[in-house]
Amino acid sequence: MTVSGFLDGPVVVGVDGSATARAAARWAARDAALHRSELELIASANLAADDPRVLEPLRARCERALAEARRVAEDSGDSPEPLKITTQVVDSPPVTTLVEASGRARLLVVGNRGHMAGHRVALGTVTTALAEHCRCPLTVVRDSTSHWSQAGVVVGTDGSPGGRAAVDAAFAAADLRGVPVTVVHAWCDTDVADMSVPCTMSEWPSHRSRADAWLDAELAEVRHRYPRVTVRHAVTRDRPARALLDHAQAAQLLVVGARGRGGFADMRLGSTSLSVLRSARGPVMVVTRER
Repeated sequence: MTVSGFLDGPVVVGVDGSATARAAARWAARDAALHRSELELIASANLAADDPRVLEPLRARCERALAEARRVAEDSGDSPEPLKITTQVVDSPPVTTLVEASGRARLLVVGNRGHMAGHRVALGTVTTALAEHCRCPLTVVRDSTSHWSQAGVVVGTDGSPGGRAAVDAAFAAADLRGVPVTVVHAWCDTDVADMSVPCTMSEWPSHRSRADAWLDAELAEVRHRYPRVTVRHAVTRDRPARALLDHAQAAQLLVVGARGRGGFADMRLGSTSLSVLRSARGPVMVVTRER
């Protein structure tokens, strides 16, 4: 099932008491209001011990984190109708819990790092594992850039099934928000300074012309389905991750496929997606091709 099949499930948020988790709850609440989805806030206490002196403080910390996240979510809603919000403390590890929840969710939302990660850590281990194993689209939010604005949506595509799923999700998000979408296609997959494929500056205009024509054809069907969305092409001679990060500096959302045409067949998360997740300033949605 492609991303377009995720219509009726809830928005699930992983909560651990960190600032990024609260930012994720804020972002998720606004997305849930747009989609009229339920919002589920889940905290993992990982209650494997039997000693009440360990269990009770852990559960109390989770309950406090959920209460804070719920308050943030309730305060961030712009919808005249109140969100339906549920909270839950579970006793399994966070990755296990959230991957399982992603099997029934429309969207999973987490912060880029939890409360145990240092400020120099760009992407926490839990978030990385979720990006690799999530069964639904995953949005990773940063605390300082979780704003909701009229800025556009940026998406990258290389013509792979993963890239097409990302384009579909990006157009749906842009249509719902009433904002434009920028579609980025990096013609060269290697560094401009060290190319292994022939693409000299004198040859670039003809390569770009062919790439623009290819992108027009690639987007024809999705543009037909979303006629209200204003579309901008960005064909560039650059590394895909660098091109995406450059165009997404002022975007409200950057969308990527979990894996493009490169890498091994059984690779769950490609190098471009991982690089974007580590370095993006704003929210990033990673779209899996199949449920």
